[in-house]
Amino acid sequence: MIRMAQKSPATQLTKAEASALTERIRGHIDAAWADITKAYEGKAWKALGYSSWGDYVKAEFDMGRSRAYQLIDQGRVIRALSDAVGEKVSTFVDISEATAREIKADLPAVTAEIRERVEQGEAPETAVAEAVAAARAEKERQREERKAQQAEFDRQREQHVSALPDAIKQREQAKADAIAARKTQPADDGLSLEDRIFELEEALRVLEAENAELKAENKLYGEMKVQFELGGFAKVIADKDEEIRVLETRLYSESQEKIKNLNTLTWAMKKLSELGWSRNVAIDIETGEIVDG
Repeated sequence: MIRMAQKSPATQLTKAEASALTERIRGHIDAAWADITKAYEGKAWKALGYSSWGDYVKAEFDMGRSRAYQLIDQGRVIRALSDAVGEKVSTFVDISEATAREIKADLPAVTAEIRERVEQGEAPETAVAEAVAAARAEKERQREERKAQQAEFDRQREQHVSALPDAIKQREQAKADAIAARKTQPADDGLSLEDRIFELEEALRVLEAENAELKAENKLYGEMKVQFELGGFAKVIADKDEEIRVLETRLYSESQEKIKNLNTLTWAMKKLSELGWSRNVAIDIETGEIVDG
């Protein structure tokens, strides 16, 4: 008969051991958020030959694309909050994936409030916790408000539909059934609604950044680009030479005017001095009479 060794129960950690382990886990999580965000923003999947971000995270980490996107959102929110207080917020506040998802749309306002409160002397952990809690509470209030509004819309619609002829009711029901069936079907590319929203948000962020860069570049080089299209580098150089010539002429003209004014002032001061005038004024202390000047 073979005796199976009984598995000994796990030993409960001491407070010191639990604290040390928790800190180590936090460090791993912080690194995971930062690294996976860096991998996404740096297009690591392209460098390694994968056709998409989804293929990369699935093959390398056995992770679904939705989960990877959640970590990216979470990492970006935590990074923004940390920047606002100047230290890692994960050491004193638990920013879960759900929390990050709720506040990411209002992140600029949240970080601005945190930064202002910290600058006024409030403890970073209090500023972050209360600002995040307030943002989540506002989201919840808005959700409840939308639910109530939608319920009222539904009531009004049902009341309106109930008064319609049967033929129209049947057509409206068929339309509603078709819409409901369409919602259950996956998108053409197989993306879930959450993935599609994230990719559209990311595409918008990239386009906005590119647009800002193009505006700055156009402001800096737009005029020279037009000159180049009109006559190549020779045209650009010639126009710049003309700008320099105009500026030099203006500088010379203004300098000559200043010299002329200075000479006139010097001549006038000399004449006044010859006539007995001076910059000094002498006043009799006893009478207050001006005796010279």
